[in-house]
Amino acid sequence: MNSGEFMNIAKEEYDALLQKLKAVEIEKNKLARELRTINKRNEIDKLNIETQAGLNKIITGEKQKQEMYVRLLLESCPDPMFIIDENKKFLLGTNSISGIIDIDDISILQGRELDSIVERYRPPVLTEEITALIKSIIDSRVTVKIDNTLEISTGNNKYEVNILPFNKDNGEFAGVLVIIHDITEIIRAKDIAENASIAKGEFLSRMSHEMRTPMNAIIGMTNIAKGSKDPSKKEYCLEKIEGASKHLLGVINDILDMSKIEANKFNLSFDVFNFEKMLINVTNVINFRIEERYQNFIVNLDHNIPESIIGDEQHLAQVITNLLTNAVKFTPDGGTITLTATNLPSSEDNPMIQIEVSDTGIGISEEQQSRLFNSFEQADGGTARKYGGTGLGLSISKKIVELMGGRIWIESELGKGAKFIFTIKYEMGEAKTYFQLDINKEDLRILAVDDSLEIREYFTEVMKKFDLYCDVAADGFEALDLIHKHEDKLYNIFFVDWKMPNMNGIELTQKIKKLTRDNAIIIMISVAEWSDIEKEAIAAGVDHFISKPLFPSILIDNINKFIGIENNEVLKSKSLKIKEDYDYQGTTILIAEDVEINREIISAILEDTDIFIDFAVNGVEAVDMFKESPDKYDLILMDIQMPEMDGYEATRLIRAFEYDKAKAIPIVAMTANVFREDIERCFAAGMDNHLGKPIDTDELYRTLERYLVDK
Repeated sequence: MNSGEFMNIAKEEYDALLQKLKAVEIEKNKLARELRTINKRNEIDKLNIETQAGLNKIITGEKQKQEMYVRLLLESCPDPMFIIDENKKFLLGTNSISGIIDIDDISILQGRELDSIVERYRPPVLTEEITALIKSIIDSRVTVKIDNTLEISTGNNKYEVNILPFNKDNGEFAGVLVIIHDITEIIRAKDIAENASIAKGEFLSRMSHEMRTPMNAIIGMTNIAKGSKDPSKKEYCLEKIEGASKHLLGVINDILDMSKIEANKFNLSFDVFNFEKMLINVTNVINFRIEERYQNFIVNLDHNIPESIIGDEQHLAQVITNLLTNAVKFTPDGGTITLTATNLPSSEDNPMIQIEVSDTGIGISEEQQSRLFNSFEQADGGTARKYGGTGLGLSISKKIVELMGGRIWIESELGKGAKFIFTIKYEMGEAKTYFQLDINKEDLRILAVDDSLEIREYFTEVMKKFDLYCDVAADGFEALDLIHKHEDKLYNIFFVDWKMPNMNGIELTQKIKKLTRDNAIIIMISVAEWSDIEKEAIAAGVDHFISKPLFPSILIDNINKFIGIENNEVLKSKSLKIKEDYDYQGTTILIAEDVEINREIISAILEDTDIFIDFAVNGVEAVDMFKESPDKYDLILMDIQMPEMDGYEATRLIRAFEYDKAKAIPIVAMTANVFREDIERCFAAGMDNHLGKPIDTDELYRTLERYLVDK
């Protein structure tokens, strides 16, 4: 083989090998690509696995959350809720179902048929109507969401029941959801609000009547008096105007008190006062109404109650007056009203008094009693129309009693009268003193004559407490029989009622005086005014007069007085007679008052006192007049609301002057601002006292006595 052939063979083999190498390279590249594809797939698969695991974890977590939320809903939802499936079986429900079905574990209801649950547990809420509606919706397979809402009553409770059909994801009917909501309190609150609205509407109507009626009387009687020349007619008109004005003032005071109570600004003022004297003052106010209706009025006062106690005298008197006024109003003519005050057994640190006002009136039903102490309400509409009144008195009284640490309640039946009872806490005032009888009790014999059984029993009880001999008689004939029966030991003192059947007190007095040869003391007792019977009584031989109701202190004082002992002055509540008792000649007062008619009124009241008056029409003028002649004035009566300068500022300026009289002169507020904060503001400005408008004449006289007597 030559070299050329060899080279050709070598070249062919080389080319063949090169082709094989290229083929291997191609296969290698192919294998490499396939390997990369496989690796990518593995990675993707791994990623997919991880992703799915993550999704599964998320799904599991969400499912657990949803299960937790459902569990919380079922456990804590206050409203009973449950699902009845398409087969009328209980699926699940809230734990609050135990409030309407007597079971402890809700799970025992799962899978039970609705009829079986109703028959087994008989839940009041699942009425026949509710059960029938649930089954009707399931039977009809209603897939449209319809809200079926029913209100039902079960005894004292009311419920709102919602029955809602629900579907599966594919829209196929799945069952009903039942939601039960207790609306008892909502209905009750609604009723209370509606009743309160009605009560306030009726109250406003009564207010209009209560205010317009006395205003009509005032205006009408004023016109009659202006057109009449008859002095007696004018006097009659003035009396009616006075009565109507006091009634109107009472209505206004009730409204003001109620407004202070609702604003939480009603406060008490505590001081030492004589308890029995307070009762006497109250009864003097109420007596004329009792006299008009010929009613019997009895006061039973426990001698264990201290003479002086610490409390709010004004507001305690207000409560008693309210109760007595109602008793008079709702008791028929000739009926009996009894006021009883008792010292309750209690600790020394917490003594209490119980006060009871009972009557023989129309009585009050249990339903009416439940509303009596509510603001703006009376027993019923007919009561307001027949008897009048604002409907605020008992509500105000309840607040006052509670502020005094007590409570108030009623005991009554229709047609059997009523008892209003309340308690108050008090503190001891001055040491208690007992009424003393410095006489030989063996020589004292008393006869009380009254046709009222209650009055006779009262005399027996009071005299027994003081170990005094006392007989009682129901009429004049029985009294005369007793006198003849005890001729060997005659009676010394006779208490004789003025108005009695068959033989009145005047006639009996004349007979007693003849039988005793004018040696006996005869004290007449009556609800009538002494001025009405004075001439006739004195002519018959009556030695003294006591107004009913009777009080132990007054009875004992009169016994002492007429036996010759002058112990224990009678508790007086009559008006002061300024001109007769005191000489105010040479006294000058400065009155700051911007309203002309008020200046005329105060001038008329003080006309007979011999007091000289200077008037200032505003605060500026009052300050200037005092500054010019400080030694001229003995007292300043200061209005509060005046133009240019009010009474507070005027008082501060007067007190700021650099001379002794400016610091010493008494300054008394005379204003219609009568709230507690108004009175405190007067004292803060430098005033010494406070008089409320309209001016009470007796209160004004007492103020003059306090600051001008022995000046």
